[in-house]
Amino acid sequence: MTVAIHSTNNQNHLKSYILFVCIGLAAGTITRLTDFFPSNNLWSLSSIATLYGFWMVTVTLVIYFSVSNINAAINVFVYLMGMNVSFYLLKYILGFFTPRFYEEEFQWNLFILYSVFALVCSAISYVLYYWNKENRISSFLYALPVSGLAAETLAVGIYLYNHHTFLFQLIFDLISLILIGSWFYQKANNKLMYIATIGAMTLIGYLLVYHPFL
Repeated sequence: MTVAIHSTNNQNHLKSYILFVCIGLAAGTITRLTDFFPSNNLWSLSSIATLYGFWMVTVTLVIYFSVSNINAAINVFVYLMGMNVSFYLLKYILGFFTPRFYEEEFQWNLFILYSVFALVCSAISYVLYYWNKENRISSFLYALPVSGLAAETLAVGIYLYNHHTFLFQLIFDLISLILIGSWFYQKANNKLMYIATIGAMTLIGYLLVYHPFL
């Protein structure tokens, strides 16, 4: 009986890995295709591929709907690697047909960089999954992705005001911040810690990651 349950769990985990590889491949393809949109107008639809909001939202959802720490780590890794492969492979392929995407060779430097990034995110995801276990640090963990979204929303809002572009990214980040922020607020068992962490980490994230580029 125990062997049968273990076998079923392994099959379910394998299905989730395959699913997230496919979702990652689709996400990488879609974000790469947004490069066909102009990047210097008010909406700047291609910003979804260059900023972190889309990545933060989707990785947060992957972690939340995983079934264990290890499952979350692997799901995030295969999702990001699928995205990484399709994003850079499609650019290389499109380069044969349009000068806009032409590169003399495959962008191995960026591909390797974001592969390492996927591995780091996988390790972080293992820790973040503890938010599902309703322990003392779950409220703190719930606040971390929300803080990242808040920092980017603030930065993109300032950039939009100064340069009149990235409106699409601001709307995406703001809606995601409201939805995920309120959802996780309801789940946090320590509301004060949740709010305080968002305030502190948003400021830190903004100053360290975004402010130098504004």
